[in-house]
Amino acid sequence: MKKDHTKKDNQDNSKKNVKKIKVAVFCIAAILIFYLGTNFLKGIDVFGRKSYYYAVFNNAGGLQESNPVSINGYKVGKVTHVKLISNNPIKICAEILITEELEVPIDSKFEVAPKDLLGGTVVNLILGTSPTYAASGDTLACYVVPPVTNGLDDMKSKLNNILASVDTIGTSLKEVIKLDGAQDLQQILSNIEQSTTHLNTILAQNKFKVGEIVSNFETFSQTLKKATPELKMLVDNFELISDTLAKANVGNILRNADKAVSDIEAIVNKVNSGEGAMGKILNNDTLYQNLDATMCSLNALLIDLKENPKKYVNITVFGKKDKSEKTAEKALKEAQKAAKKRE
Repeated sequence: MKKDHTKKDNQDNSKKNVKKIKVAVFCIAAILIFYLGTNFLKGIDVFGRKSYYYAVFNNAGGLQESNPVSINGYKVGKVTHVKLISNNPIKICAEILITEELEVPIDSKFEVAPKDLLGGTVVNLILGTSPTYAASGDTLACYVVPPVTNGLDDMKSKLNNILASVDTIGTSLKEVIKLDGAQDLQQILSNIEQSTTHLNTILAQNKFKVGEIVSNFETFSQTLKKATPELKMLVDNFELISDTLAKANVGNILRNADKAVSDIEAIVNKVNSGEGAMGKILNNDTLYQNLDATMCSLNALLIDLKENPKKYVNITVFGKKDKSEKTAEKALKEAQKAAKKRE
């Protein structure tokens, strides 16, 4: 009996242990299912590759947990945690999970940008070009792109003022039209209609002239197009000339020219004052009078030589002076006396 009772107790204990093991297995399975389900709902692949990177912002720009991380529009991860790490100055640290097998250069950047005009934020991973790659746990550079609607708040007051002005103008027009404005407006429209009619008539009457003007303008444009290379060459030549003038030492040239003018002016002043041989020649009348007397004497001698050549050309055999020679000497003396009298 004792053995049967012991055997029965052992069976009961084994059944209880089996039940405990089953309960433990179910609990562990429930915990695993809960963990995997939670990560699945969060978008985290438990069995895939995990690389965590960090970014520190002065202004997070609306960054929140579970914001997607993309490369060229393709999702490669998500923001897992956002935390304030300093309040003076403000520093916000974001933990970013990359689930793809991706090598991230150390100079890559996280860009926090607005998703669309309706709101939302997306994180773009801008890959760098460094040959060194970042490891899981490294902190990468980051920046925030301001949303397009940032400037609308500043424009609200201006838009309100503009709308108020438009409302005032509309009210004024309404009051004007209520009085006699309707007739005036009708008259204005009638005048505009008449003006357009006259304009159409003028254009119809001068259709040939207008066509000729258009043709001339087209011809001018074609001529200008053909002359474009010559104009370009002219501009290039002008530019070359301007460069040459800029490089030339114009200052020295002008200074030398000024010095030359000053020297010429000094020489002219000396000549006018009678200094030097040239000044004496130009300022003294005696030389002119002597030259004039000499020329008169030579003129008289040439006239007498032409009229009486025998007086001057005579051949003597015995060296005797002829009467004609004496006469020539006498004529020369008389010419000299006449020149002296003129002086």
